[in-house]
Amino acid sequence: MLKVLNIDKVNEIDDIYKIKFDFEKGSYNTYKCENIITYDIETSSGSMQKDGRVIGFSHYKYNNDEEYKKAFDNGVKVAVQYTWQVAILSSDENIYVFFGRTIEEFQEFMTKLSNEIKRQAIFGFDSIDREYETIQACTSKKYNYKTFMFIHNAGFEFQFLRNCETLTNFKVFARTKRKPIKFTFRLEKMLFEVRDTLSLTQKSLLVWSKELPIKKLEEPKNFYLSIRTPKTPLTNEEIQYCINDVVSMIYGVYNYKEKWGTLENIPLTQTGEVRRVLQTEVSSQDFDWASNCELITQSYTKEDYDALRVLFQGGYTHANKMHVGVVCGNELNKVRCFDFASSYPAVMTRFKFPVSIFETCNVEEFHKLEKENVYDSEYRWYANIRLKNVKSKLDNSYWSYSKCLHIKENGEIQAKNLDNGRVVKADTMEIMLTDLDWDTFKKAYSYDEIEVISLKKSKAGYLSKSLILLILKWFANKTSLKGVDEDLYTESKQYINSVFGIMVQKLIDLIIEFDGVDWTSSDYTEAEFYDTLDKLNVDKQFGTYQIGCYVTSWARHELWHFIINLDSKTIYCDTDSCKGLYTDDDLKLFEEYNKNVEIQQQKVAAELGFDVNLFTAKTPAGKIKRLGVMEREEDCLEFCTLGAKRYCANHDGEVECTISGISKKAAANKVKSVKDFDSSVSWNTEESEKNIAYYNDNQPTCIWTDRDGVGYVCEHKYGIAVIPTTFDLSGSEEFAKFCEMLQTGTIDKSDNFYKNDIPIEWYE
Repeated sequence: MLKVLNIDKVNEIDDIYKIKFDFEKGSYNTYKCENIITYDIETSSGSMQKDGRVIGFSHYKYNNDEEYKKAFDNGVKVAVQYTWQVAILSSDENIYVFFGRTIEEFQEFMTKLSNEIKRQAIFGFDSIDREYETIQACTSKKYNYKTFMFIHNAGFEFQFLRNCETLTNFKVFARTKRKPIKFTFRLEKMLFEVRDTLSLTQKSLLVWSKELPIKKLEEPKNFYLSIRTPKTPLTNEEIQYCINDVVSMIYGVYNYKEKWGTLENIPLTQTGEVRRVLQTEVSSQDFDWASNCELITQSYTKEDYDALRVLFQGGYTHANKMHVGVVCGNELNKVRCFDFASSYPAVMTRFKFPVSIFETCNVEEFHKLEKENVYDSEYRWYANIRLKNVKSKLDNSYWSYSKCLHIKENGEIQAKNLDNGRVVKADTMEIMLTDLDWDTFKKAYSYDEIEVISLKKSKAGYLSKSLILLILKWFANKTSLKGVDEDLYTESKQYINSVFGIMVQKLIDLIIEFDGVDWTSSDYTEAEFYDTLDKLNVDKQFGTYQIGCYVTSWARHELWHFIINLDSKTIYCDTDSCKGLYTDDDLKLFEEYNKNVEIQQQKVAAELGFDVNLFTAKTPAGKIKRLGVMEREEDCLEFCTLGAKRYCANHDGEVECTISGISKKAAANKVKSVKDFDSSVSWNTEESEKNIAYYNDNQPTCIWTDRDGVGYVCEHKYGIAVIPTTFDLSGSEEFAKFCEMLQTGTIDKSDNFYKNDIPIEWYE
């Protein structure tokens, strides 16, 4: 571990010369600096008025003064950078911290840093004539130089770095606009590669720092609302808060470097880290499996791959429309909650997947294939089908409207026939689905006619034994090591949670490009698709995209086993869990399912030849846990949901809300009881703790007045204004009306689909 933590003082810029830099020699005479360098900035945000003045944000004024609110909302949202901070780990394990106020100071610092790194690469740490050596290192055409820099949430700093005129040739690697995973820029002959540690850790800096010897400091009160500019004097507390972030990042990246050896070897993303492990533990250990995976992937045409992208769906997260907005449960009839033990890893270790190239079948074979038991079928298959007069048989609606290729022929469907985005009824619909989805679909819907447009099948088989055993090892570590070996526990938890994401990672996605001015996204061309396939290596293949498609399909299928059997009693489902007003008799279904899980695991273990006991692990308290079973969670005295990712539960007096888009803390501060949880609840800007980011690529010159009344003219063209915002629980008007009509029995349709009875009967 690092020995020195000099966070209490900021270094002078010339202290760069005290830092010892280490290097890895790369190809083309490239010297790669191996010192960890972290970077962060602080900014102020506001709203520019017509006269160029910027007004800051005030919760009190915004929520109580209509004139101020109107002025703020109508203004141009702008931002100003008022600090930058860099931490550098010297090879003697001292941390040096550099702190400045203006972009011009940062540019001066970067030039001096770049020059000293170049000088030490050629001449070493000790200097006889620093100026001469620097000139020689910077002007020589013989050498190239590369330095790594780490930023947490790099997309934010990237926007402001664009204001630095001395930094040139920005090149970006990103999967979505404005969210670079890494980017590079040049400072003369020095190439800086900036990596996003948020992509690597998938944790906020606050959460990440809890794993480190140095914790993120408490945010000073109203830190981000008070207007500061490069002219604003900062308190010692504020300076410490700023530099603490870059120092804590040094410790975090240090751990990754210890693990991976060099900065270059550190994966770009969390899934990239797991990918490396899978390549070592699966691809290298099971060459036949890796070769087969490569063969399947190389067989894809662009049309095949596009079809699989359509085929893929995520988990099922939805509320029973008959219970939306209704407080369910009481002392005598509690809402019972169940959760799959690691749903995605469980199905990956237990079930069969498409493990050969999909072959085109005669559509007449569909009716033969669909009669087979999905748990014991020789093939995995998928079909493109067209259905007529489709009607839901259940209170819970299965199929997502977004996954319909065509519906009602004109591509539209009336809102009242959609259950918050899921199909209740359609005259005609065309969909593409797996055999597992079809097994569920025909139990969830009735239909008059079916036309099979196309059909493909693949041999069904288990995943690689090496992969299954690796998942089981992670499950055991995650179960047994919490509080015993926190490092291995955390690593195993991360790996088992990420292994599915690796399987379903797209071969090629939208092409995100940044030309130095604008961000663009475009679909990949046929040439780009095949170029991607050409770059694949057999020693890196541990799965296929088609397997990933079936992981979620299996998980949905298993969840819907319970929904189909306990439909009207099931209130809410979320990918791997369900909550409902289940009776004691209903609990037998869960017990029966768990017995079948054990039988299926015995079958896999016997066929592949490993110990079936690997499917179980002991907690530190000695409790045995089995992968994939439906585990009983804490009952709810009361429960209410307003839709996907929006629910409130009373666990014997303790009220807890889960609301997508808002923190549990903010939710708890507002909602004190389940009965208060309805669509009328709203949070003002202060209560919500929620912000909106406004990107500016052509920010106008504006005049800032800081907290001390001192003016500052900002001419920076690029910025991101972060502005507090409100939040409420209101859903779409159509969905609210839909639920109300169903629950009150006020729909009167001529085709008699929606009955006028209470309760509504969905099928005869």
